[in-house]
Amino acid sequence: MATKIENKSNSAGQEEEMNLLRDHFKDNIRILSSIGQFSYILKIRADQYDVSLTLQLDGSYPKKPPEIIITAPRLTPDQILLVQKLLQSYSETLRNQPMILSIYSRLLKWFDENNIQALTININNNTSTPRSPTNGRLLSPTASINNHNKISHNDEHNNEEIKKYSMKTADDIISYIECDNRLDKHYIRVGYIDHILGLQEKPFNDFDFKTDLSTINDRHTNILDISKNRIQHFKYVNEIIWDKKSHIDLIFGSTGNQQTIDDIIKRHENLIETKSAQDEKPIDMDHNLSTKRYLTLTDGLYKPNYLISIPINDSSIISHYIAYREHLLSTYPSIFSSSSSHILLIDPHHLHLTLLTLRLESSLQIEQCILALKRIQEEIHYHCSYPERICLEFHGIDTFHSKTLFIKCQQNNRLDNLRTLTIERLYEQQQKHKMNNILFAGNYQEFIPHIIIFKSKRKFLSIHQNETNDIYFGKQFIDALQLSSISTNENEQQMYHCIFKLDLS
Repeated sequence: MATKIENKSNSAGQEEEMNLLRDHFKDNIRILSSIGQFSYILKIRADQYDVSLTLQLDGSYPKKPPEIIITAPRLTPDQILLVQKLLQSYSETLRNQPMILSIYSRLLKWFDENNIQALTININNNTSTPRSPTNGRLLSPTASINNHNKISHNDEHNNEEIKKYSMKTADDIISYIECDNRLDKHYIRVGYIDHILGLQEKPFNDFDFKTDLSTINDRHTNILDISKNRIQHFKYVNEIIWDKKSHIDLIFGSTGNQQTIDDIIKRHENLIETKSAQDEKPIDMDHNLSTKRYLTLTDGLYKPNYLISIPINDSSIISHYIAYREHLLSTYPSIFSSSSSHILLIDPHHLHLTLLTLRLESSLQIEQCILALKRIQEEIHYHCSYPERICLEFHGIDTFHSKTLFIKCQQNNRLDNLRTLTIERLYEQQQKHKMNNILFAGNYQEFIPHIIIFKSKRKFLSIHQNETNDIYFGKQFIDALQLSSISTNENEQQMYHCIFKLDLS
């Protein structure tokens, strides 16, 4: 009874804090409610530093601090990890009280402590930190947010201009890319506005920048001719190097960014050297790892209870999945009747492609697994993005032992390698950081990527025999990995619950 009252109190307190945050941050905050295990997911933008703060709150907040994720194109991966650890530790000191605003303020303070310039400056004072327009005193991080609109208003009356750095144009960036031989143009992508399709992104080499037309002809030819004022961003190895809206310029440094194109190139070269060195190493560890990496025990102590998967969120795939499932329900009503408790249908909003299954036996192991995934995020992201993003194609249906009907994923060597890479890196993290043993339970040497349509405890030979295999469901890029728990409901049917998502977009 006490727990129910406490949960109700937490819920009311959370809702009150969310309302205060909405009033405080206005358009700079996005709040999602009831997402999986989380009661709220918040994304707060600090545009002055080009950083986003994501906080994931479960029902026990503020007794339990939120999960904190930082997105900051101007910071290195090591800096991002450092800031996340700092904020996570800081949040531990704020238990049992509203802490979101304090965490945000501590983030701004870190930027100030590390002398990272803001994207706006005061010309008279020549400083990167917002100052009071009347007396020049430094504002606290919280006060600078509260008074942002007031400062802008007062500046108009006091003729103290606060403006952004003069930014190089897209034309300047194109000229630089054409001249700098260090930049491999195969790794450069251009984001631009299509009048019909909206924001699009294509390889740099697909464009003809010698002409400057007002229409895009990519629907008729293989060469793109666009007006340069429609270009929104440039990426190198999937990292933003110039962005019009966010005021990022890593090529010339015209907007005061701390990173430069040299940093991006060096990081890319280091990744290539690391990958090459790993590829040259003889694979002599399979015989040592096979029992841990590919356990096929699916019962007793080693039954898998977690999985790492690719979430399927493409609207076309989901709509085709729903349409086909409705076809099955209407064509085979006896199999899918309400009395058929042996049938498990997968929720369309929880579709996924399983990479591997795990046995995690404690909350510490779960936390260590999440931390290990964060540590290998950059390498996984690199593998999924270059030289092109991995595209999964789903075509046809098949069964496992006539008990599991699934959608087939077409053969993709890079997907196979992603699974192997994930297993290898998780094992290495486990050894390097002396993590508690994470068992790769329930996996087989042969990897058959698929999306489950339904599972049954009984065989359903009639369905597979009568259904055509020539059904196309669609394509999707890999934009995330997720760690999900595997549970069983009252009918002993498997249920999946995402507890962590690794962003690869």
